[in-house]
Amino acid sequence: METLADHGNGSYHYIDSADEAARVYERFLAAGAVPVADDVKLQVEFDPRMVESYRLIGYANRTMADGDFRNDGADAGELCAGAELTVAYEVVLTDEGRRREGDEPWLTCAVRHQPAGERAGEAPAEQRFAVGRESWSAEPGDDWSLAAAVVEFGMLARDSEFVGTATADDAAALAESSASSLDATDRAARRELTDLIRQAQRNAAFDGVVAAS
Repeated sequence: METLADHGNGSYHYIDSADEAARVYERFLAAGAVPVADDVKLQVEFDPRMVESYRLIGYANRTMADGDFRNDGADAGELCAGAELTVAYEVVLTDEGRRREGDEPWLTCAVRHQPAGERAGEAPAEQRFAVGRESWSAEPGDDWSLAAAVVEFGMLARDSEFVGTATADDAAALAESSASSLDATDRAARRELTDLIRQAQRNAAFDGVVAAS
């Protein structure tokens, strides 16, 4: 399904319940009919003075060569109206990065895309965003808690070598906490993730993965 969606510049969805079907058809597919950006690319450049090491979590089949970032002939992803994208990195700061109180960034994130819809054919657009100490928070918001829950659960399910001390209970707690301040509809959707993690935890095969971690 991913391959078909890529070749058709579309999207794909996993539907496992009537509620999920309603969400996909009522919210996502309607929005997907209105493309806002074609061949969207994301590039992250870390300052070696500030960042000792980093690791992209997930998207292993989406990486591109550095030279393809500004190669407008290289096919990339599409974004439609209302779509959101989260990319997670594990980062280890250098001593300088941990103690510096200035405004030098830890990394620079660049986003490039081809205009779509009525603007198709215009020159590619590129934006750059610096990320540093001012972006760090000891209490991330609900959206990041949800993303962290998905990351943690995904590493457990894949028996990742980087799973560390992560547990299914931790992932479920993060998913649950991410729904605390939302309205009833979005809260119910996020709690389905909690239920999914609990269900996987009860599965004998998954229990072996959790125990091994």
